Amino acid sequence: MRDYFAPLNWRDVNKYDWDIGCTSPVWFAHKNRNLLAGGGKEGVVYLMDAAELGGKDHHTPLFTTPRLGNDEDSFQGTGIWGGLSAWQDDKGDSWVYVPMWGPVSKHAPKFPKTNGANPNGSVMAFKVADSTGGKPALEPAWISGDFKVPEPVVIANGVVFALSSGENINQTQEGGVIFAQKQTMLNDAQRKENTERAALYALDAKTGKVLYQSGNAFDTWVHFSGLALANGQVCTPSTAIRRFIALG
Repeated sequence: MRDYFAPLNWRDVNKYDWDIGCTSPVWFAHKNRNLLAGGGKEGVVYLMDAAELGGKDHHTPLFTTPRLGNDEDSFQGTGIWGGLSAWQDDKGDSWVYVPMWGPVSKHAPKFPKTNGANPNGSVMAFKVADSTGGKPALEPAWISGDFKVPEPVVIANGVVFALSSGENINQTQEGGVIFAQKQTMLNDAQRKENTERAALYALDAKTGKVLYQSGNAFDTWVHFSGLALANGQVCTPSTAIRRFIALG
């Protein structure tokens, strides 16, 4: 191990099961720095210098967002569960995209561009900007309309491809509070209830405007599935009949 980062509130992260490890950080180059951005179920994103993740004390990132989701302090169904994504536009500006499960936090910053209500989940877009002290920071740019629930996005040719999985994200009958006196896990039949068809979206990478929606191309919901994009096709698994779907 060469380096590590742990947030200052790591005791709360452990206490409430806000896994940081449930998401993959994204590495990207920005001007003269190599950066990492990552988050977890708490709904907070950390921007780090890849050469020194948490500073000398391993707890100090370059920038920390306010809470973006999961005001419920839940271990299920809200917060960041999928990897972040990054893109550099034609002007050399760096962007970071965050798949957020559940409603937006009351502490989240204002997004200059919005694309409709999003009670079940959303894709949040940030531009990397230099703060007053010269350190990189994440500046809110746009937020998508409703996703139930968003998987990690991929970006190509100025288009964000994003999957709404349609999954029932509840794990227990009592809800997602780690200290509930009783925790009864849902069985497979219960997990299949309250699901929806998955849907693939193509969004403008700079505004979040919907350019395409897949309609009824999917038969059912999808579980923890990323997208693959190559040769003019986007591929994703389909849960119910165990196949891959390719959309041109």
